[in-house]
Amino acid sequence: MKEELFPDRLAKRLGALSIQSKSRRLGHHKGTHRSSKTGTSLDFSDFREYHPGDDLRHIDWNVFARTDKPFIKQFLDEQEMRIHILLDSTNSMGTDGKWDFARQLAIGLGHIALKSGDTVSFSTWTAEQNHFFRKKGAMHRASFSKFMTKLDAPSANMEFADQVLKHVPKAVTVLFIITDGLELLDKWERLFRRLPGICKDIRIVTVQSPMEQLPQYEGDVKLVDVESEAVVEVSITRRIVEEYTERKLKHEAEMLALANKYGIQLVRTEVSEGVMDVFTKKMRHVGWLR
Repeated sequence: MKEELFPDRLAKRLGALSIQSKSRRLGHHKGTHRSSKTGTSLDFSDFREYHPGDDLRHIDWNVFARTDKPFIKQFLDEQEMRIHILLDSTNSMGTDGKWDFARQLAIGLGHIALKSGDTVSFSTWTAEQNHFFRKKGAMHRASFSKFMTKLDAPSANMEFADQVLKHVPKAVTVLFIITDGLELLDKWERLFRRLPGICKDIRIVTVQSPMEQLPQYEGDVKLVDVESEAVVEVSITRRIVEEYTERKLKHEAEMLALANKYGIQLVRTEVSEGVMDVFTKKMRHVGWLR
């Protein structure tokens, strides 16, 4: 039996994590992020599930008596964020476990935001069609997981960075872009230059496989570019691997520098890390989650 992409044991480990942002662009609907607005802060709005760390004074004991589950009262000054997750589905994302890992990252971020009462939208595209999801509230976590599980395998044969702006909705508080970041730097710079005009809080998550980290090829091999289908015959030597590593590190450093130049945050991840370490260590360390 095939293992579930994002099993309950992972979802439960997300606990009370929430997405943090300094962006002032909050939605008009209710969530669990404090707004600077005053005057209606004591007006009741809705309920959400209790998570460890929540203020026990906000538990509605009448609801608990009826359902045997703790729920937290929400108020009008707890407003939503609008989170958009954009996933690279070009052919290179389909190699060495990157696709499943990237989808797990997207599901985890979606669960965290939906649990907080935020609006979550998601987009990606393949050679056949565009895929879009938009829901608000914790009740839609299962449907988001199901949506992500059914996504087609990567097959987009167009440059990812060239297409991003067509797939980002308006009025986004936080934009997550999950990609392997393998495209040419000039394409990333053109995108990075324009993104801040759409969203003030942009977060790039790059995904790398173990084979990309350290190629295991030896001797004479024929390499095929999974996106362009270009074929190169090469003899793999220690020096070739060293040159590859140098170029890879240079590309990563220059991409990070470009992101910093335009006020965009970037976190590198590796498939071998596991998604929970990315959430609980890397993303918490840089202040994306709390």
